[in-house]
Amino acid sequence: MDPNQFYFLILPLASLVVILVIVVFYYATKENKQELEEFQLLDKLIRTGVVDKVNFTTALQDLLERKIIDKKSFIRMGQVLEEHLTKSHEEKTKSTIETNV
Repeated sequence: MDPNQFYFLILPLASLVVILVIVVFYYATKENKQELEEFQLLDKLIRTGVVDKVNFTTALQDLLERKIIDKKSFIRMGQVLEEHLTKSHEEKTKSTIETNV
């Protein structure tokens, strides 16, 4: 192999490959961080009670469309939301009845 081939062909190609790999890793971690922040925000909103059924189902639908969760997970999370809402509605009704009596 001629030394000129190494300096003018292989070295520039290798540097381009390294640069492309770095760019791909940068964008992958950036996207991962955004998804993690969205999950943490949704979790915080659910725990504080700010998110209601409509907002939660919209967020679930968005996760399903972006293929972050599958259809089975979507159905299970919807069922958990229904159970949680019925429990909290029953608790509110009981507390209202107890305060009125």
